[in-house]
Amino acid sequence: MADEARAAAAVAPDHHDPVRRSMLAAIGGTLGVLTAGSAINSLSAQEGEKDSEGVYRDGVFSSYYRPKRFENNEMDRQPWTADITGNFDTNHPYHNRLARMKMSNNLSGKRTYVPMLIRKVLARPDIPGGVLLGSAAMFTWQLQVPDPDEFPDAPEGSMVMRTVYTALYLDPETMEPVERIVNPFNGVAMELEDYLSIETFLLFPTGGSRLVQEPEFMDDDPDAPKLTLIKQWGDDAVLFMGGTYSEPGLHQPRFTELQWRCSYADLMDPEKDPIESYYSFTGISKAYEKPWTGYGYEDGEMLVDSAIGKKVHSVDDIPDYHKRVLVEKYPDRI
Repeated sequence: MADEARAAAAVAPDHHDPVRRSMLAAIGGTLGVLTAGSAINSLSAQEGEKDSEGVYRDGVFSSYYRPKRFENNEMDRQPWTADITGNFDTNHPYHNRLARMKMSNNLSGKRTYVPMLIRKVLARPDIPGGVLLGSAAMFTWQLQVPDPDEFPDAPEGSMVMRTVYTALYLDPETMEPVERIVNPFNGVAMELEDYLSIETFLLFPTGGSRLVQEPEFMDDDPDAPKLTLIKQWGDDAVLFMGGTYSEPGLHQPRFTELQWRCSYADLMDPEKDPIESYYSFTGISKAYEKPWTGYGYEDGEMLVDSAIGKKVHSVDDIPDYHKRVLVEKYPDRI
Protein backbone atom coordinates (compact mmCIF):
# COMPACT_ATOMS: atom_id res chain seq x y z
CA MET A 1 0.00 0.00 0.00
CA ALA A 2 2.73 2.48 0.97
CA ASP A 3 4.78 1.56 -2.09
CA GLU A 4 1.77 2.13 -4.34
CA ALA A 5 1.27 5.60 -2.84
CA ARG A 6 4.95 6.46 -3.36
CA ALA A 7 4.83 5.31 -6.95
CA ALA A 8 2.40 8.02 -8.02
CA ALA A 9 4.09 10.57 -10.22
CA ALA A 10 2.17 13.70 -9.21
CA VAL A 11 1.19 14.70 -5.71
CA ALA A 12 -1.42 17.43 -5.28
CA PRO A 13 -1.88 19.49 -2.11
CA ASP A 14 -4.91 18.44 -0.09
CA HIS A 15 -7.29 21.40 0.09
CA HIS A 16 -10.05 19.04 1.27
CA ASP A 17 -8.41 17.71 4.43
CA PRO A 18 -11.26 16.48 6.65
CA VAL A 19 -9.99 18.18 9.80
CA ARG A 20 -9.77 21.54 8.02
CA ARG A 21 -13.02 20.89 6.16
CA SER A 22 -14.88 19.86 9.29
CA MET A 23 -13.76 22.88 11.31
CA LEU A 24 -14.68 25.27 8.55
CA ALA A 25 -18.08 23.70 8.07
CA ALA A 26 -18.88 23.81 11.76
CA ILE A 27 -17.34 27.13 12.79
CA GLY A 28 -17.79 29.10 9.59
CA GLY A 29 -21.20 27.81 8.50
CA THR A 30 -23.37 26.86 11.37
CA LEU A 31 -26.91 27.91 10.57
CA GLY A 32 -29.47 28.28 7.79
CA VAL A 33 -29.88 30.73 4.93
CA LEU A 34 -32.53 33.46 4.70
CA THR A 35 -33.52 35.31 1.57
CA ALA A 36 -33.55 39.11 1.54
CA GLY A 37 -36.27 40.63 3.68
CA SER A 38 -37.06 37.37 5.49
CA ALA A 39 -38.05 37.57 9.13
CA ILE A 40 -35.70 36.12 11.73
CA ASN A 41 -36.85 32.57 12.41
CA SER A 42 -36.57 30.78 15.71
CA LEU A 43 -34.12 27.94 15.22
CA SER A 44 -36.12 25.82 17.64
CA ALA A 45 -38.95 25.85 15.11
CA GLN A 46 -36.60 24.35 12.55
CA GLU A 47 -35.76 21.44 14.83
CA GLY A 48 -38.94 19.74 13.66
CA GLU A 49 -37.78 19.73 10.06
CA LYS A 50 -35.91 16.82 8.56
CA ASP A 51 -32.20 17.29 9.25
CA SER A 52 -30.84 14.57 6.99
CA GLU A 53 -31.43 16.02 3.51
CA GLY A 54 -27.99 17.58 3.21
CA VAL A 55 -26.78 21.15 3.29
CA TYR A 56 -28.45 22.23 0.03
CA ARG A 57 -32.19 22.66 0.28
CA ASP A 58 -34.52 24.72 -1.91
CA GLY A 59 -31.50 25.87 -3.86
CA VAL A 60 -29.62 27.44 -0.95
CA PHE A 61 -26.72 26.41 1.27
CA SER A 62 -27.56 25.61 4.89
CA SER A 63 -25.14 23.75 7.12
CA TYR A 64 -27.82 23.91 9.81
CA TYR A 65 -29.50 20.96 8.11
CA ARG A 66 -26.64 18.61 8.87
CA PRO A 67 -27.66 15.61 11.00
CA LYS A 68 -27.17 16.34 14.68
CA ARG A 69 -26.58 12.95 16.26
CA PHE A 70 -25.40 9.46 15.38
CA GLU A 71 -28.32 7.07 15.75
CA ASN A 72 -26.64 3.64 15.87
CA ASN A 73 -23.71 3.95 18.29
CA GLU A 74 -21.34 4.72 15.42
CA MET A 75 -18.84 6.42 17.74
CA ASP A 76 -18.30 3.15 19.61
CA ARG A 77 -17.17 0.96 16.73
CA GLN A 78 -13.72 -0.62 16.44
CA PRO A 79 -10.95 1.98 17.01
CA TRP A 80 -8.24 2.30 14.37
CA THR A 81 -4.55 2.16 15.28
CA ALA A 82 -1.55 2.94 13.07
CA ASP A 83 1.19 0.59 11.94
CA ILE A 84 3.71 3.48 11.84
CA THR A 85 3.82 6.04 14.67
CA GLY A 86 6.94 8.13 13.98
CA ASN A 87 9.99 8.87 11.84
CA PHE A 88 7.65 10.06 9.10
CA ASP A 89 8.71 11.01 5.59
CA THR A 90 6.18 13.80 5.18
CA ASN A 91 6.72 13.86 1.42
CA HIS A 92 5.31 10.33 1.23
CA PRO A 93 1.49 10.34 0.99
CA TYR A 94 0.89 7.56 3.53
CA HIS A 95 3.44 8.92 6.01
CA ASN A 96 2.00 12.41 5.48
CA ARG A 97 -1.48 11.09 6.28
CA LEU A 98 -0.24 9.46 9.49
CA ALA A 99 1.76 12.51 10.57
CA ARG A 100 -1.18 14.87 10.18
CA MET A 101 -3.45 12.46 12.07
CA LYS A 102 -0.89 12.26 14.88
CA MET A 103 -0.76 16.07 15.05
CA SER A 104 -4.52 16.66 14.89
CA ASN A 105 -5.90 13.41 16.30
CA ASN A 106 -3.97 10.32 17.47
CA LEU A 107 -2.68 6.99 16.17
CA SER A 108 -3.47 4.75 19.14
CA GLY A 109 -7.25 4.39 19.03
CA LYS A 110 -8.08 6.97 21.69
CA ARG A 111 -10.92 9.44 21.52
CA THR A 112 -9.86 13.00 20.71
CA TYR A 113 -11.51 16.12 22.14
CA VAL A 114 -10.81 19.54 20.66
CA PRO A 115 -12.18 22.30 22.93
CA MET A 116 -12.00 25.76 21.40
CA LEU A 117 -12.83 29.40 22.07
CA ILE A 118 -14.03 31.50 19.14
CA ARG A 119 -14.56 35.19 18.45
CA LYS A 120 -17.07 36.01 15.70
CA VAL A 121 -16.32 39.39 14.13
CA LEU A 122 -18.72 41.16 11.77
CA ALA A 123 -17.16 42.75 8.67
CA ARG A 124 -19.37 45.30 6.85
CA PRO A 125 -19.10 46.94 3.43
CA ASP A 126 -17.63 50.45 3.59
CA ILE A 127 -18.11 50.93 7.34
CA PRO A 128 -16.38 49.49 10.40
CA GLY A 129 -17.64 46.31 12.04
CA GLY A 130 -16.51 44.60 15.21
CA VAL A 131 -16.94 41.63 17.53
CA LEU A 132 -20.47 40.24 17.37
CA LEU A 133 -20.32 37.10 19.51
CA GLY A 134 -18.11 34.60 21.22
CA SER A 135 -18.51 30.85 21.03
CA ALA A 136 -17.46 27.84 23.06
CA ALA A 137 -17.22 24.72 20.93
CA MET A 138 -15.75 21.24 20.90
CA PHE A 139 -15.09 18.48 18.44
CA THR A 140 -15.21 14.86 19.54
CA TRP A 141 -13.33 12.65 17.08
CA GLN A 142 -12.88 8.90 16.83
CA LEU A 143 -10.73 7.13 14.24
CA GLN A 144 -12.06 3.69 13.38
CA VAL A 145 -11.45 0.61 11.28
CA PRO A 146 -13.87 0.77 8.32
CA ASP A 147 -16.79 -1.58 8.75
CA PRO A 148 -16.87 -3.66 5.51
CA ASP A 149 -20.67 -3.60 5.52
CA GLU A 150 -20.74 0.20 5.71
CA PHE A 151 -17.66 0.81 3.52
CA PRO A 152 -17.39 -2.19 1.17
CA ASP A 153 -15.15 -0.33 -1.30
CA ALA A 154 -12.69 1.20 1.20
CA PRO A 155 -9.10 0.66 -0.01
CA GLU A 156 -6.77 -1.31 2.23
CA GLY A 157 -5.25 0.95 4.86
CA SER A 158 -8.20 3.37 4.98
CA MET A 159 -9.62 4.73 8.22
CA VAL A 160 -12.93 6.28 9.24
CA MET A 161 -13.18 9.49 11.24
CA ARG A 162 -16.42 10.07 13.16
CA THR A 163 -17.00 13.70 14.11
CA VAL A 164 -19.34 15.17 16.71
CA TYR A 165 -19.45 18.97 16.90
CA THR A 166 -21.07 20.91 19.75
CA ALA A 167 -21.18 24.70 20.07
CA LEU A 168 -22.98 27.42 21.99
CA TYR A 169 -22.75 31.18 21.76
CA LEU A 170 -21.27 33.63 24.25
CA ASP A 171 -21.66 37.24 25.26
CA PRO A 172 -18.52 38.79 23.73
CA GLU A 173 -18.04 41.03 26.77
CA THR A 174 -17.91 38.16 29.28
CA MET A 175 -17.40 35.05 27.11
CA GLU A 176 -20.21 33.41 29.08
CA PRO A 177 -23.23 31.61 27.56
CA VAL A 178 -26.11 33.75 26.32
CA GLU A 179 -29.37 32.87 24.55
CA ARG A 180 -30.50 36.36 23.52
CA ILE A 181 -28.39 39.41 22.75
CA VAL A 182 -28.79 42.55 20.65
CA ASN A 183 -26.75 42.87 17.47
CA PRO A 184 -25.11 46.28 18.08
CA PHE A 185 -24.66 46.88 14.36
CA ASN A 186 -28.32 46.67 13.31
CA GLY A 187 -30.32 46.63 16.56
CA VAL A 188 -31.76 43.14 15.98
CA ALA A 189 -32.42 41.02 19.06
CA MET A 190 -30.61 37.78 18.19
CA GLU A 191 -32.29 34.61 19.48
CA LEU A 192 -29.36 32.20 19.74
CA GLU A 193 -29.49 28.42 19.98
CA ASP A 194 -26.80 25.82 20.42
CA TYR A 195 -25.47 24.16 17.28
CA LEU A 196 -25.00 20.38 17.02
CA SER A 197 -23.79 18.34 14.04
CA ILE A 198 -22.12 15.07 13.07
CA GLU A 199 -20.02 13.98 10.10
CA THR A 200 -18.32 10.79 8.90
CA PHE A 201 -15.15 10.84 6.79
CA LEU A 202 -13.56 7.94 4.93
CA LEU A 203 -9.83 8.70 4.89
CA PHE A 204 -7.72 7.06 2.19
CA PRO A 205 -4.11 5.97 2.85
CA THR A 206 -2.97 8.07 -0.12
CA GLY A 207 -4.19 11.25 1.60
CA GLY A 208 -7.56 11.89 -0.04
CA SER A 209 -10.92 11.73 1.71
CA ARG A 210 -14.65 11.27 1.23
CA LEU A 211 -17.31 13.01 3.29
CA VAL A 212 -19.98 10.34 3.59
CA GLN A 213 -22.96 12.59 4.30
CA GLU A 214 -21.97 15.22 1.71
CA PRO A 215 -19.88 13.68 -1.07
CA GLU A 216 -20.66 16.72 -3.23
CA PHE A 217 -18.17 18.58 -1.02
CA MET A 218 -15.48 15.93 -0.76
CA ASP A 219 -15.11 12.79 -2.85
CA ASP A 220 -11.44 12.39 -3.73
CA ASP A 221 -9.99 9.73 -5.96
CA PRO A 222 -8.80 7.06 -3.48
CA ASP A 223 -5.82 6.26 -5.69
CA ALA A 224 -4.61 9.86 -6.15
CA PRO A 225 -1.96 10.90 -3.62
CA LYS A 226 -2.43 14.18 -1.74
CA LEU A 227 -0.04 15.96 0.59
CA THR A 228 -0.65 18.52 3.33
CA LEU A 229 2.25 20.81 4.21
CA ILE A 230 4.04 19.99 7.48
CA LYS A 231 6.84 22.47 8.18
CA GLN A 232 9.57 22.20 10.79
CA TRP A 233 9.69 25.57 12.58
CA GLY A 234 12.45 25.66 15.17
CA ASP A 235 11.61 22.98 17.73
CA ASP A 236 8.02 22.77 16.49
CA ALA A 237 6.17 21.18 13.59
CA VAL A 238 3.39 23.22 11.99
CA LEU A 239 0.65 21.58 9.95
CA PHE A 240 -0.92 23.97 7.40
CA MET A 241 -4.40 22.98 6.34
CA GLY A 242 -5.49 26.24 4.82
CA GLY A 243 -7.13 26.99 1.52
CA THR A 244 -10.43 27.95 0.02
CA TYR A 245 -13.59 25.98 0.64
CA SER A 246 -13.20 25.22 -3.00
CA GLU A 247 -16.52 23.83 -4.17
CA PRO A 248 -18.60 26.44 -6.04
CA GLY A 249 -22.04 27.36 -4.79
CA LEU A 250 -24.15 29.78 -2.80
CA HIS A 251 -21.90 29.33 0.22
CA GLN A 252 -19.17 31.34 -1.54
CA PRO A 253 -17.24 33.48 -0.79
CA ARG A 254 -15.77 31.33 1.96
CA PHE A 255 -12.24 30.96 3.20
CA THR A 256 -10.30 29.28 5.98
CA GLU A 257 -6.80 28.98 7.37
CA LEU A 258 -5.97 26.42 10.02
CA GLN A 259 -2.67 25.43 11.62
CA TRP A 260 -1.78 22.70 14.10
CA ARG A 261 1.45 23.10 16.10
CA CYS A 262 3.29 20.49 18.15
CA SER A 263 6.81 19.48 19.16
CA TYR A 264 8.70 18.21 16.12
CA ALA A 265 10.56 15.70 18.31
CA ASP A 266 7.27 14.38 19.70
CA LEU A 267 5.81 14.07 16.21
CA MET A 268 8.75 12.00 15.01
CA ASP A 269 9.10 9.90 18.18
CA PRO A 270 7.43 6.50 17.57
CA GLU A 271 7.12 5.97 21.33
CA LYS A 272 5.01 9.10 21.88
CA ASP A 273 1.31 9.04 21.06
CA PRO A 274 -0.92 10.86 21.74
CA ILE A 275 1.04 14.10 21.68
CA GLU A 276 0.21 17.64 22.81
CA SER A 277 -0.91 19.82 19.93
CA TYR A 278 -2.46 23.28 19.57
CA TYR A 279 -4.28 24.97 16.72
CA SER A 280 -5.46 28.33 15.46
CA PHE A 281 -8.17 28.96 12.93
CA THR A 282 -9.50 31.85 10.86
CA GLY A 283 -12.45 31.61 8.50
CA ILE A 284 -15.11 33.74 6.81
CA SER A 285 -18.73 33.09 5.90
CA LYS A 286 -21.75 35.14 4.89
CA ALA A 287 -23.61 36.69 7.81
CA TYR A 288 -27.03 35.96 6.29
CA GLU A 289 -26.44 32.22 6.76
CA LYS A 290 -27.15 32.85 10.44
CA PRO A 291 -30.77 34.04 10.43
CA TRP A 292 -30.58 35.38 13.97
CA THR A 293 -28.08 38.08 12.87
CA GLY A 294 -30.84 39.95 11.01
CA TYR A 295 -29.15 40.05 7.61
CA GLY A 296 -30.70 38.99 4.32
CA TYR A 297 -29.41 37.44 1.13
CA GLU A 298 -28.63 40.80 -0.49
CA ASP A 299 -26.61 42.10 2.46
CA GLY A 300 -22.83 42.11 2.14
CA GLU A 301 -21.92 41.53 5.78
CA MET A 302 -19.44 38.73 6.48
CA LEU A 303 -18.60 36.87 9.67
CA VAL A 304 -14.92 36.34 10.44
CA ASP A 305 -14.21 33.52 12.89
CA SER A 306 -11.01 33.43 14.91
CA ALA A 307 -10.49 30.34 17.08
CA ILE A 308 -7.87 28.92 19.39
CA GLY A 309 -7.85 25.42 20.82
CA LYS A 310 -5.97 22.27 21.65
CA LYS A 311 -6.56 18.54 21.57
CA VAL A 312 -6.88 16.29 24.61
CA HIS A 313 -7.68 12.60 24.96
CA SER A 314 -9.48 12.33 28.28
CA VAL A 315 -12.60 13.98 29.61
CA ASP A 316 -10.56 14.84 32.71
CA ASP A 317 -8.24 16.97 30.56
CA ILE A 318 -11.00 19.05 28.99
CA PRO A 319 -10.70 22.59 30.43
CA ASP A 320 -12.98 23.19 33.41
CA TYR A 321 -14.72 26.01 31.54
CA HIS A 322 -15.77 23.65 28.74
CA LYS A 323 -16.83 21.02 31.26
CA ARG A 324 -19.13 23.59 32.85
CA VAL A 325 -20.68 25.13 29.74
CA LEU A 326 -20.63 22.18 27.30
CA VAL A 327 -19.98 18.78 28.88
CA GLU A 328 -22.46 19.21 31.73
CA LYS A 329 -25.12 20.27 29.23
CA TYR A 330 -24.33 17.64 26.58
CA PRO A 331 -22.73 14.62 28.32
CA ASP A 332 -23.88 12.38 25.46
CA ARG A 333 -21.53 14.17 23.03
CA ILE A 334 -18.25 13.02 24.57
